[in-house]
Amino acid sequence: MVNSDLECRKSKRYDIEIPIQEAKVSKKNIFLTVLAVLAMATPALAVDVAFHGDLNNRFNLYTNQSQLYRTAGSLEDKALASNATPVEKDANSAVWGDIKYRLWTEASSNDGAVKGVYAIELGAIRFGQNYAKGGGGTYSGDGVNIETRWAYTDIQLPFVQSKARVLIGLQPWNVNSFVWNETVMGVQFKGDAGPVGYTLGWARGHENYPTTTSQNAFQDADALLARADLKPAEGTKLGLFALWQRQDAFDGTGAITNEIKSFGNNEYGIYTLGVDGGFTTPTGPGNFFVNWDAIYQGGTIDQPGDLDVSAYLVHADVGVNVGAARFTYTGWYASGDDNDLDGDINNFMSTDVDRFDSIVLFEGGYTDDNYVTEAPYLGTVGLILNKIAADVKATEKTAFGGAVLYLMTAEDVTLASGAKGNVIGTEIDAYISHKLYPNVEVAVNAGYLFSDEVVDAVAVGGDADDIFRSTMRVRYSF
Repeated sequence: MVNSDLECRKSKRYDIEIPIQEAKVSKKNIFLTVLAVLAMATPALAVDVAFHGDLNNRFNLYTNQSQLYRTAGSLEDKALASNATPVEKDANSAVWGDIKYRLWTEASSNDGAVKGVYAIELGAIRFGQNYAKGGGGTYSGDGVNIETRWAYTDIQLPFVQSKARVLIGLQPWNVNSFVWNETVMGVQFKGDAGPVGYTLGWARGHENYPTTTSQNAFQDADALLARADLKPAEGTKLGLFALWQRQDAFDGTGAITNEIKSFGNNEYGIYTLGVDGGFTTPTGPGNFFVNWDAIYQGGTIDQPGDLDVSAYLVHADVGVNVGAARFTYTGWYASGDDNDLDGDINNFMSTDVDRFDSIVLFEGGYTDDNYVTEAPYLGTVGLILNKIAADVKATEKTAFGGAVLYLMTAEDVTLASGAKGNVIGTEIDAYISHKLYPNVEVAVNAGYLFSDEVVDAVAVGGDADDIFRSTMRVRYSF
């Protein structure tokens, strides 16, 4: 059920042998001229080219609360309540289809020392909808609506026997699935030191170029990352990371949001320290496993507000594989802020992540560009999640599963009566997936949230309907 930017794909590979010594530079042939310059004294150049695709056709089969999924994060701020339309009764259902297509090419030297990656993405384009960025899915085709997804060069340092690779450009930036797990411009160095793998990185999320009124050369939104991954024992993996994010560009227009990527022109310095990992071991019934995350955030937001940051998130998965079935308990606590006026920020803040743990609230629906929140919390009030899931691989082609979730905010919200409450509700999810071909999947899922007091607090009339959502996808991957 989890989508990944770097899923393993089958690929078409082409070995291209280019005899440079026979190429004659011609004013009429720029291509051969470029090849000759690149080759220099090398007699021949071997290139491996791999072409990949992820063609995802998605359908919102039905929801009775269309305003929740009108756009990405429609009702994320402040425990479901923001500027968007709150939960309503009646006349709020919707059905739609969309496409999200991603194509990418990897060109590498035959020894793997150098690799270039370029990816484009189309979507999410709804059937019949026009888009301000230049067309979409309406009559007469689309306009300009393709974005660059990845564009980076990956180079192994010469004369180094162990892994020592430098990645430069628009690339995956994987700090932690609760902190930052997306694409950004930057430079990373990935290496091995004996049994320890490590990553050192610099990313720039926003450029604030110096002007006549602002001469600060380092006012940009920069991030520095250090991460170490090791296996201290058989079946155990352990990760340690430290992330420093800062910006010095306050211009009076910045606003503090619940994700650092959307902070705008604020002055801040925030550090995030964490440990994550997993453990698995054989048992009588099957393999027992545990996954964990423990994360602390500190620092300051100098403008606006001169605020001190102190927040945390803890998470664990505990489960067992029994034959073709997997049973998992998932729980986490993302801290919230109980006082907006005390000069502190105590709510945990992701930078840019995608969580799929709930079909109703998160990106668990297959139309996953439409969700209540992509982060592991709701606004500034945090989140407490408890989930029990069962997944069964019935055959080589067919899998199904279900889950029960109990959801609460970490801090109370004010109810319509003026009292305080923190129960969002109980959610039931289910899915079935079938492979028509080895690389073509058809899947359907559904989620039903029995709405409780937090949803009632933002509902029209103060009494929310239960929330239902069912989605489908036909996905061709190669």
